[in-house]
Amino acid sequence: MITIEDVRTRFISDGQAQLIADHWNPVYPTMRRILDIVIKAQRAADRPTVDVAKLELVRRELGQLDRGTFNGCTRSPGHFSVYHALRHVDKVLKLTYSGDPDKGAIYRLAGVLADTNAQTDAAASTYFASERQAGIPQQTVDRSHADRADSGQRERGGR
Repeated sequence: MITIEDVRTRFISDGQAQLIADHWNPVYPTMRRILDIVIKAQRAADRPTVDVAKLELVRRELGQLDRGTFNGCTRSPGHFSVYHALRHVDKVLKLTYSGDPDKGAIYRLAGVLADTNAQTDAAASTYFASERQAGIPQQTVDRSHADRADSGQRERGGR
């Protein structure tokens, strides 16, 4: 079960975090159930139609996202990743029977995650662009020795 604190970042507001938690918490057990059913059926099948190992990875990472222990890379602390949640929810949607009464709730969760992911990407791009702009001093270009190549250019076969 995720909380606002699990989801909130400098680019995700409390309101967005609450919306994600409100959609995630009731739908996660359903997604888990769907994955369990499909994995069990695929293991029993003579010729599996999906990669069971990949489904097990999706199930494990959804559990980590739910507990807030997901690591997107080996150096990062455990957290809830909107991007990875969206990727995994999309995979569950592809497995879900079209007549499943909970499929609409999964679609709504995917929509909230997609909207938040887009807003987060835009906010992060703006933030980091302004940081780069503020942190890079204006430099002049010295063209007085343009006819002479540096040692790297000579080694690479330039001038």
